[in-house]
Amino acid sequence: MPKTTSAAMIVPEVWGDMAQAQFLGKVRVAGSSAVVEDSALEGAPGEEIEFPKWGALGDLDTLDEVTPMTPVAMSTSSAKAVIREAGKAVEITDRAKLVSLGDPEAEARRQFGVLAARRVDADLITQAQADETDLGGATPLRFTTEAGATKFGWLSAMVPAISQFGDEWEPDDFAGIYLNSAQYADALADDQFVDAAKLGNGPSAAVSGSIGRIGGVPVFLTNRVTAGRFLLMKRGALGLLYKRRPLVESDRDILARSTVVTTTLHYAVKRLNDSGVCVGTLATE
Repeated sequence: MPKTTSAAMIVPEVWGDMAQAQFLGKVRVAGSSAVVEDSALEGAPGEEIEFPKWGALGDLDTLDEVTPMTPVAMSTSSAKAVIREAGKAVEITDRAKLVSLGDPEAEARRQFGVLAARRVDADLITQAQADETDLGGATPLRFTTEAGATKFGWLSAMVPAISQFGDEWEPDDFAGIYLNSAQYADALADDQFVDAAKLGNGPSAAVSGSIGRIGGVPVFLTNRVTAGRFLLMKRGALGLLYKRRPLVESDRDILARSTVVTTTLHYAVKRLNDSGVCVGTLATE
């Protein structure tokens, strides 16, 4: 007897849920305690911002009973940061929305949020290492490990990094040390490194996103720091000032029967404390 089998039928394809687009690299510096975030620029005119700084006075003078004190002048300096604009746009036809799996507009909005955070994070890391002497600023602390010290570790890299801060070393004052993933294995193999899984829930617990601690300082991985280089940063060493936070807008083109979705943000980044950032470079072979 003839049978009606599936071969004679129109069998629709079965699709699973749409997978969200994945991005390489997490946001590490933006949102951390290394950054002071401010929205004071919102609504204010101008495309540059001046960061004023007080100069430091010298040590107190030794006095005797009859010698009058000699006044010294206070000093100030300033450095500029230019307002940056970044953005992205997509255009989605009505037909694409109607016949495709998933919601392309919702996915675009989700990706915009990720991309904005990644852009700010990358600019903060670049700014942390910038030489700003031409702009009236300065440079961060810098050093290269001794010849042959090609791996990141407590004695090879952290100790000389700590020495750059002189007597101002206090682990609780530091937001973290930021490594390229190429140095991940070096950190794990060091005797002074404590894995995040072993830190528990007490005062020394792992900071969110960190892989552990070394010398009491959280360790973060980010490939926005060049391989063979690392950053040790104090809390509040960097500034992030928004002129306008990320804004997502959409508009209809009724003739083209499509929707344009855009995102823009306006912001400035600055190293607020030149001596609060140490850029370490591992020696080459």
